[in-house]
Amino acid sequence: MAKVIYRLWSEDTRDLMILPGSLPLDDPHSRNELTYYLPPGWDAVIETDIDGERAAATRIEHNEPRFGQFGAARLIARTLFLGSAPASVAQKDATRGLDRARLLLGCLQPGQAASIYSDALGRVIDQARYLRTTGDPAAAETRYWFDTRANLRREMEDRKRRFDDNTEVRETLAGTLKTLLAQPAPFDGLHIFTPHADVPDDSALRLVVLGPEHWTARDEGRPAREAVRTYLKQHGDKPRYRANRLLFLAPDHGPLSRLKEAARTVLAWGSIVADIKEGRLNIDLLQQREAETALKSAQDVLPSTARECYKWLLGPLQENPTAPEPEIEAFPVPTSSAAIGKEIARICQENELIIETWSPIHLRDDLKRLYWRAGDTSTRAGQFFEDSLRYFYLPRLKNHAVFAQAITAGASSKDFFGFAYGVKADGGFEGFCFGHCDPVIDDSLLLIEPGAAAAYAATLQQPGLPLPPGGDTGRPGGRDEPGIRDDPNNPAGGVTIPVTPTPGDPAPTKPVAPRHFHGSADIPAASAKMHLVQLAEEVISQLCTDPNASVRVVLEISAEFPDGAGEATKRAVSENAKTLGMKMVEWE
Repeated sequence: MAKVIYRLWSEDTRDLMILPGSLPLDDPHSRNELTYYLPPGWDAVIETDIDGERAAATRIEHNEPRFGQFGAARLIARTLFLGSAPASVAQKDATRGLDRARLLLGCLQPGQAASIYSDALGRVIDQARYLRTTGDPAAAETRYWFDTRANLRREMEDRKRRFDDNTEVRETLAGTLKTLLAQPAPFDGLHIFTPHADVPDDSALRLVVLGPEHWTARDEGRPAREAVRTYLKQHGDKPRYRANRLLFLAPDHGPLSRLKEAARTVLAWGSIVADIKEGRLNIDLLQQREAETALKSAQDVLPSTARECYKWLLGPLQENPTAPEPEIEAFPVPTSSAAIGKEIARICQENELIIETWSPIHLRDDLKRLYWRAGDTSTRAGQFFEDSLRYFYLPRLKNHAVFAQAITAGASSKDFFGFAYGVKADGGFEGFCFGHCDPVIDDSLLLIEPGAAAAYAATLQQPGLPLPPGGDTGRPGGRDEPGIRDDPNNPAGGVTIPVTPTPGDPAPTKPVAPRHFHGSADIPAASAKMHLVQLAEEVISQLCTDPNASVRVVLEISAEFPDGAGEATKRAVSENAKTLGMKMVEWE
């Protein structure tokens, strides 16, 4: 005690009382006198956490001037040392450590506020390597003490730096998001951090969860939007055709760092618990329970942090078919509800990102706006549905059943469209039906503009006029059948009577199968790549299904330059054509 008093007098200490926090443990003489009565190992504790130039308490005071003014962090650490170090040589059943009230009494001088020391205690708990607690550090009944063995919290902090953001942290986040998004949603596929090459290009509706590097924010969303455009355009090395089947979930930039930190905490505590079970970490039972409790707490925090971070639903929208590329619109997903899947489904329904129930009036309006133009009054139903999978200015239907339901709902009225299954050589329709129909919805079904359908039905029902070639009467599903003839007493063709062939009539001749096919198409240069691939998939591949067929494809390209082709264009086209083996290349 004489050495302590001498050191305090030499430093001209003005404290009104000599308290446990007044012990000058940075003085070698005083420290050696105290540690002489303790087991080995306390010198490292003092130098690392309590007092000295490199101690944690000293760093805290340097970084926080309000603590350094009173030496609050070192006073807290010194009081803890004097209150807990003697317990290391006491009986095993002795109560270890100090509670918060006695700890503050060991530091507080008359006239000082207790809050400054209470705040300093929190900092020491976070950064001290050898400090231990009995429970929640914020609770009044919690006891604190120093031990010669490092605490598990510091061990956890050290282990957090081992885990890489692109491997272990990313895998942990993917598993958490997979659990969060397990609730039912209007999607056929869920892809978490999946490269665009591994997201199928088919008719299924898919939700793509973007990686942490593709973040967005309310005032800055370039990383996420660039990633979305890449997914919409590419499917690996090939272009993506059914891009209107993808929606995206992106993280918010603000809580992203906290999410990664929470994932590292789970990984660190998980590795500590695993080492304890495998016997690679020798600790007492109290520390084992502390590690297991901390792991459970970290695992509970991670899903809520991920829920708060992944809060932006991104959807491509295009109002004008002539727009060069779609706009990527962001919809915030509320974080108050735990059921993120239901929130996403609600947003998709309210903003018509996904159509689950479709009225035939909307189908008719889209057909009038985009298909029934320039004298073409019929459109293949299968073509419209296929286009809706590709183009963003068409509705994003949940599945083909929604499309079929809209057609079926419109079949009972003459307000929406007529039906047929083919076009005759004279411009008529095969299997024509208009009003009160029961169409078979397949790739051959034609949707006819209602005005054109009404006009065609009127030509079929005019009395005294011969029926159009093929005997089509305009009845639902009407078609030529052997042995069936219209009743002459019913010009409208509502009843048919069987006809028995007369002996001696020539036998019907068997139709001759066609042996040749020729086809040509005008392809817009701006979308030539897409249309050529479509022709290859839907026409050429069908012709090649017959192993005996000989299929030859000839491509003809014609270009006109009113002001003459530039020399650079001429040279580039000629060289590329020669490299690709084109048989004829001419410039005029």
